[in-house]
Amino acid sequence: MTSDRLELFSRALGEDNAPDLVILHGLLGTSDNWQTLGKRFAETHRVHLIDQRNHGRSPHHPVHSYEAMAEDLLHYLDELHIQRASIIGHSMGGKTALVFAHRHPDRVHKLVVADMAARAYAPHHGSIFDALLSAPIDSAESRSVVETHLTNRLDDSGVVAFLMKNLRREKSGGFTWRPNIAVLAPAIGAVVDEVPLSMNTLPTLAIYGGKSNYVDASDLDQFQSACMQFQSHEIEDAGHWLHASHPEEFFEEVADFLGA
Repeated sequence: MTSDRLELFSRALGEDNAPDLVILHGLLGTSDNWQTLGKRFAETHRVHLIDQRNHGRSPHHPVHSYEAMAEDLLHYLDELHIQRASIIGHSMGGKTALVFAHRHPDRVHKLVVADMAARAYAPHHGSIFDALLSAPIDSAESRSVVETHLTNRLDDSGVVAFLMKNLRREKSGGFTWRPNIAVLAPAIGAVVDEVPLSMNTLPTLAIYGGKSNYVDASDLDQFQSACMQFQSHEIEDAGHWLHASHPEEFFEEVADFLGA
């Protein structure tokens, strides 16, 4: 695994001597999605906004697994001589954080899992990847052409706006997707698969959206049984992208947890 560790793209915010906080985005997201909240957390922490492999500005690789992403994070911390960091992980990033904490608990100070559980989920991203793979990015003369294609396929303006953040114009003409769609599409089974959640003493916060279907009572029971220092918080009116729709409540709850 060591030879497959990647040099991840990251942005660091805050003072060098502050406690370290790593933020991991979800599937098809980037570190850009967390800039605003990252700046707020940087008032008390040294914040590391990371692009996970096959996303954003980080390298592409044919392997996309939680074990690989956890080792990428270990390599990142080792390179910066960070012995322990708190971690916020949303969605796919939440499962990366859980796997990292399972494999390297001595490297984690506090753990925040945002709208994600350890269980397996039914694959439900097929229409999104079909839309991305069929988009005329090579020949499109403007972003609006691609946006119209996605809108016609998905009929969800919020998802389309989220996906369009991943579109990059090529100097030679046309566009490309920043995420490695060719690898991520067939890897979706691994992305939604179960990850280990064993008995541990790490301070853990599960924060989730009341209108999301990613976290239910049985998931909270599993966290409660495994995590000896467990807290949970429901943002009642939020969906899956709770940090984007309700940034104030998200920040207040997570900041309180990290500062406790």
